[in-house]
Amino acid sequence: MNGIKAKVTADLLRVRAQPSTDAPVLGMLATGADVEVLEIANGWATVALGAGGAPIRQESGDGPAVAYVFAEYLNLGGGLPDQPPQPPQPPNPTIVSTGAFKLGINALTNTGLAMREAANGCKFFLIMDDFLGASELKQKHPDAVVMVRRWFGGGRPSVDNALNRLEGAANPNLVYIGTNEADQYGQEGKDLEERARFDVELARRIKEKSGATYAAGTLSMGCPDFTNPKTCDIVRELYAPHYNSGLIGFDMHLYSPNMQHIDQPNEWQWFERRWEFLFTRCGFDPNVRAIYASETGVDEGSVGGFSAHNATQEQFRYWCDKFTQVQQMPVIVNGQAYPSPVVGGAIFQLGGNNDPRWRGYDIQDYLGEFRKVWAVGVGRGMKSTKRGTTRAAKKIKPVAKKGALKKAKASSAKRKA
Repeated sequence: MNGIKAKVTADLLRVRAQPSTDAPVLGMLATGADVEVLEIANGWATVALGAGGAPIRQESGDGPAVAYVFAEYLNLGGGLPDQPPQPPQPPNPTIVSTGAFKLGINALTNTGLAMREAANGCKFFLIMDDFLGASELKQKHPDAVVMVRRWFGGGRPSVDNALNRLEGAANPNLVYIGTNEADQYGQEGKDLEERARFDVELARRIKEKSGATYAAGTLSMGCPDFTNPKTCDIVRELYAPHYNSGLIGFDMHLYSPNMQHIDQPNEWQWFERRWEFLFTRCGFDPNVRAIYASETGVDEGSVGGFSAHNATQEQFRYWCDKFTQVQQMPVIVNGQAYPSPVVGGAIFQLGGNNDPRWRGYDIQDYLGEFRKVWAVGVGRGMKSTKRGTTRAAKKIKPVAKKGALKKAKASSAKRKA
């Protein structure tokens, strides 16, 4: 077929011998490089190879020698070449939702407490191990977002094992997540690559089976290192195309390291709004709204949550309102503002789970104030307008960043039930 001219939009785009991230890399193309695209299939563009501007022909003479690049990082100008029709994706109301950010509860296995707080107005939950209870919660409260996970223990589960442990991920109305933080997979380098391949394959299986949303990642605070170009290459190549296509959502743990941090806007990108790097450095499409936080709250080096930080009721309420405001602020990509892609976050955690390690995180004493947050919807200090939500009048004094990345990594803690 006749090709069309296209330009590379990525900083550096890998050229591969086959349409697979496992295929050998033949070279790199820089921003603005011209390529001839012969066809596009399954997210990969087939491009003609050239030398000194002249096309390279196959030895058989039956056409140009070809290689493969991610089509997402090409500006095709006049449109796409002919390509086979793609099968329609199952409907996924969670990903396409345009509602306001929801701040809710990570209840671990305390589904009864989650059910009670859903009746009190909570609209976002993380439930662990109790898939039947999570399904009942979603059925009774269809406007709530209910994430579910399994405690896998040590070792890396296979995709088949993970799908089985997720009870087939059979409920299309739940949001499923996989391995947690660094419990099974690391979060840098080769470990991150393996994690991504596991996530994508599991997401494909879930999409084929039930059409449910799978939120990949579930990365701990401070991870991965988005200041490392290799990290961004991995995320851009292995995660971004599947986020942009709607195959996956993405889950990150978004903690404040202390109670004062929420008032330090130049620090948010390292902690509360760490997801920004996915869009500014890693090729995620800001038009897709599918970022989740299965854990949030206050934590520093596993010290504990709000009670361990001696937060008053007023301070807890202020943090909740401010965190909601911070998550709803637009994301700026290439100078253009887009609505926040974050669906919601679950404060870790409710009920203690009969485990002394989590007593300092239990938010039962703060539920009175939390219920007021849910009743207001957008939180105190903000008001609804016809154009959306406006910021509070309170001014915030910037604080200079000092070793934020190092602090974020030091604050990361494994969360095992």
